[in-house]
Amino acid sequence: MELLALRAWPAGEVEEVEGWLLRRTVSVDRRRSNSLLPPADPSAAVRTLGVALATAEQLDFAQVVQVSPAEGHRRLDAELEGRGMASGGASLVLAGPLRGTASPAADITIQVQAGPARPGPVASPPAIAVQLTDLSTEWVEAWAAVSGIGGIRETADLVLSQLVDRGRFASAVDTRSGEPIGICIGVAEDGWLGLFSLGVIEPARRAGVATMLVEALEDWAAALGATRTYLQVEADNDGALAFYGCRGFHIAHSYHYRSG
Repeated sequence: MELLALRAWPAGEVEEVEGWLLRRTVSVDRRRSNSLLPPADPSAAVRTLGVALATAEQLDFAQVVQVSPAEGHRRLDAELEGRGMASGGASLVLAGPLRGTASPAADITIQVQAGPARPGPVASPPAIAVQLTDLSTEWVEAWAAVSGIGGIRETADLVLSQLVDRGRFASAVDTRSGEPIGICIGVAEDGWLGLFSLGVIEPARRAGVATMLVEALEDWAAALGATRTYLQVEADNDGALAFYGCRGFHIAHSYHYRSG
């Protein structure tokens, strides 16, 4: 699952050293883009830690280790703590079923009768419109507006542009104002849908926007054969944990970072 997440959020540069993956993405200030991911074998991770850190220093990579899965790398974590590297960024990886299904075709009956046409009722447009697109300037601008964080353009150019057909970019728009109110990224690969950067502006929360975004991406991924979903969430994000818990997700594993 960590390798899926690594490919779904690709770094600008990756160097492999003794099973370690050293990641660097210049101009993107995110730990997942600038950290060292250990090999799956706990013993190998401890044995080769010194080589990985020395190589990172030599190549000017960040001296940050993503201890993942934390449950399998307790010895590594203790070694890093012994080197004086502080812990931070406690996060959880959640996994669950892919519940989205494509909407069935409408059952429409057409009746023909003599006489002048009588217009039927006019349906009101939906208050919220969700659409999936390729990576576009408009979507990036919506992401910036919803998230309010910096470095959005750099992340789009250096990270998200590598996804190509594996990724879809969902946005929710208030049809009355035309303003974006929510965004989410979906990455489909190997039967999994990865969800990233789900965000809804404060005034539009608890109105079903997050559900609409996730289900739109699930429909897309289901058509590609995906059956399961995963995501990463900060361990203290109670709102997100409650939302995904109601959707049948469970904790697959946890991780955190160590930096010196």
